[in-house]
Amino acid sequence: MDMGGGSMGGGDGSGGTSAACKINMLWNWYTVDACFVSTQWHIRSKGAFAATVICVFILVALVECVRRASRDYDRWISVQNARLAGGSPSASLLQYPDAKNRGNQPAVSPARFPTWHQQFVRGGFFFVQFGAAYMLMLLAMYFNGFIIFAIILGGTAGHIMFAADTVVGSPTTGGAAHGETGAACC
Repeated sequence: MDMGGGSMGGGDGSGGTSAACKINMLWNWYTVDACFVSTQWHIRSKGAFAATVICVFILVALVECVRRASRDYDRWISVQNARLAGGSPSASLLQYPDAKNRGNQPAVSPARFPTWHQQFVRGGFFFVQFGAAYMLMLLAMYFNGFIIFAIILGGTAGHIMFAADTVVGSPTTGGAAHGETGAACC
């Protein structure tokens, strides 16, 4: 039935002249007429599909970039807190000035939490990272081989470009901080 180009719910909005969306929850290699997330994201040509795959690749790499920016911001906060505490950014232990009183034992520096502004910025990083990762998960649920390989390869490229900081460490830890690579859980 022709809806005059304004069909709602499940139609492609082109008046019925185009094929319907191909959606499959099993592994597939659909290119033309594949749909992702909604019927508005209906791939009608091989060029549009190639653009989708390239954009997915870039989105995953950008998620890694945001993760890196978040780690860098956390390190910046740590350095600022160490400076405010009067210590050097690389020192995680302070010496008691009175050796007679404490036997010159190392003391753990007091914990300093981020300000509300800093925590809001950290939340912004998380919002972008979590939102993009959620969209990528929705795309992966279509089990399109091209999209899944774009996600894997984009993540690998993003890791290569943006995760070198987890090897050299940060000024406050001297090595890879626990949980920065996603490999550690606790």
